Amino acid sequence: MNEKADAWQMELTQITWDVDTLLNGYDLTTLNQKPGPEKWSPMQVVHHLVLVNRSYFPIFDQLIEQRYKAPLLGKIPFYGRKLGELILSANQKPAPIKTFSPWEPSNSLHDKELQQAFVDTQHRLSAYLQELEPYFNRGLMIASPANRWLVYPLDTAIDIIIAHEKRHCKQLKSLLASEK
Repeated sequence: MNEKADAWQMELTQITWDVDTLLNGYDLTTLNQKPGPEKWSPMQVVHHLVLVNRSYFPIFDQLIEQRYKAPLLGKIPFYGRKLGELILSANQKPAPIKTFSPWEPSNSLHDKELQQAFVDTQHRLSAYLQELEPYFNRGLMIASPANRWLVYPLDTAIDIIIAHEKRHCKQLKSLLASEK
């Protein structure tokens, strides 16, 4: 694997371990408790991460099977690179970002199966990193699974996924720190 992919793998492993360890320290009542009416519970944060990451899987499958149809806006590399940088930058800031409706977590109570779904999703994402290695560093443009008008390079998509996970991992730590 190339250095960038190796770094992604290490970050993904660390995030998976951090979230799993964090969740194991609390009961389901605490994990499903919302800090406010418009705020997400820790389990909703985890559900959101699962929804976002899994939404990329069909794109990754199509890339691997060489059936991915590049978005029209992807033919303007400057646009995709700049948009990707903008989205990545937004995910590296602690300020809340309004999510797309397909990525909204459910309001139902979640059980420990969601925690396992998160770990399984992380393992699948890790496997995709290995399978997608031939496509990295090629400037290949993909569309966001939430909106076809948002395009960015595949490498930036992975950076966005990792930054997004890190941001929500910090959010989880903050939410649960107030429970101690």
